[in-house]
Amino acid sequence: MASEEEYLEMLAAARKEAPPVVASGERFRPPRPIIVIIGRQTHISNFREIASGLNRDPHLLARFLSKELGSPYFITEESKKLILSRRIDPQLVEARLRKFIERYVLCPVCGRPDTRIVKVRRGWALKCEACGATSPVPKI
Repeated sequence: MASEEEYLEMLAAARKEAPPVVASGERFRPPRPIIVIIGRQTHISNFREIASGLNRDPHLLARFLSKELGSPYFITEESKKLILSRRIDPQLVEARLRKFIERYVLCPVCGRPDTRIVKVRRGWALKCEACGATSPVPKI
């Protein structure tokens, strides 16, 4: 049986050997949006990549951003980007994307991104695959 000191030494050695992402506990890094303003429109060039990285329906994410930013949108199928119909500050778009991740992707109980949105009675809930928690989410 190992003493507490031996255990702490082994734990420190294991943390040194582990890759930095595993050691810090952070493994979820959503893609940063590539935002280009063309004329009076704001284009998010890697929108499909963001939606698939978050494991969410692109239309759900587009609806959320449209409502939060107060701009009509359309998704181009051939180039896989989201176009918002007005000029929007890129920092504001990134802030709203973080808000979406906090509300509709990360589990409020354990903080992990291993979630999916499920229908519960008349509303929607965030079901965590990691800890099993079910939390209601606001309607978009």
